[in-house]
Amino acid sequence: MAKYSLRRSPGPLIRRVHQIGVSIFADEFNDKDITPLQFSILWVLTTHSGEDQASLAQYVALDRTTCSNIVSRLEERGYLRREVDPENKRAKLVYITDAGRKLFREVEVLMEKVSKRLLKPLLPEERKIFLNLLQKLAESNNELSRAPMRYLPLK
Repeated sequence: MAKYSLRRSPGPLIRRVHQIGVSIFADEFNDKDITPLQFSILWVLTTHSGEDQASLAQYVALDRTTCSNIVSRLEERGYLRREVDPENKRAKLVYITDAGRKLFREVEVLMEKVSKRLLKPLLPEERKIFLNLLQKLAESNNELSRAPMRYLPLK
C-alpha cells in the first residue's frame, strides 16, 4: 500500500477544504455579484482606502496583473475608483467608493456565515486550534509563495 494518501496528506486536504469553502461562498453569495478575491480587496480598502495598487496586491497575496484586473472590474461597477499617485505618476491609488462601502457592509455578514458553515464540524476549541495552526502555516511559509502576503499596517 502506498504511503501517500489523498485523505491524509496536507496538499490534497487543503485543496479539498478550499473547494468546499468556495462552494459555501457561492451558496451564501448566490445573489451577490462578488468573488472571494473581490471581497478581500474591498475588505482591505475599508480601512486602507487610498493604497497604491501594488501594495493592495501584496495585502491580498495577488500578483499585480490579477489585482489590476479585479480592481478594474470593481471600478467598472462603481465600487472603487483609481487616481494617479501625485507623488509617483506610474502608480495608481485605489479608493473605495460609497457604493463599495455599502456593498461591503451587505456582504460582510455573509462571509461570517461562510466561516461558520465551514468550521461547523469542529468543536469551539478545535476551531481556535485549527485557525491558529492555519495561520502559523501561512505565515511561516509566506515567502515560499509566488505572491507573498504583506501584512497590513495597523491603523
